[in-house]
Amino acid sequence: MSFLPKPKVAQLILAAGCSSRMGKPKQLLPWRGTTLIEHAIKQTIELDGIITYVILGAYYDTIYERIKDYPITILKNKYWQKGMGTTIQCGINTLQKEAIPYDAVLISLIDQPLLQTCHYKKLLVSFYKGDHSIIATDLGEKKGVPSVISSIYFDELTKLKENFGARYLIKQYKDQVKSICAKNEGIDIDTVTDYEGLIKKNYSS
Repeated sequence: MSFLPKPKVAQLILAAGCSSRMGKPKQLLPWRGTTLIEHAIKQTIELDGIITYVILGAYYDTIYERIKDYPITILKNKYWQKGMGTTIQCGINTLQKEAIPYDAVLISLIDQPLLQTCHYKKLLVSFYKGDHSIIATDLGEKKGVPSVISSIYFDELTKLKENFGARYLIKQYKDQVKSICAKNEGIDIDTVTDYEGLIKKNYSS
């Protein structure tokens, strides 16, 4: 019996924003003895065979010094101020230039700290089955990232409007999407109130 090789997947952790609603670098907020960005990195480097790219922009020098020793590739989006679309473009353009022919990309954020490695594994396992070209996270009212997106969409990801994220592609190709539920774990942090509420919930549970 012959077995098909497992698809090659790269991960893009999007961490280029300036956290305008937070008023300080969200990436460096304390979380479970580390920072939000380091927590995100630690969840993903446990994924077997996945190469991780972290895309920075605002506060580049400060954040770079904090994460430079992790087994990751750090990219710099010079155009981060124009929106998340440029950060995704930066990552996909890099992947397309690599010697490794990636079959898909796992796009994730640093501000969904309740998501654990097991959720990323579920997304990947579902993609490996080959039934759908996009595996998204069901966040309740919407489907979004973390998402595994086939390389057949790479060219479209490089042409995203500057202020569009992966959710635009997920909505556009909804018939090709399978979702994995994470309604209670996919909570993201945008404001100080969000952060303080999640900290309180995390340590009281």
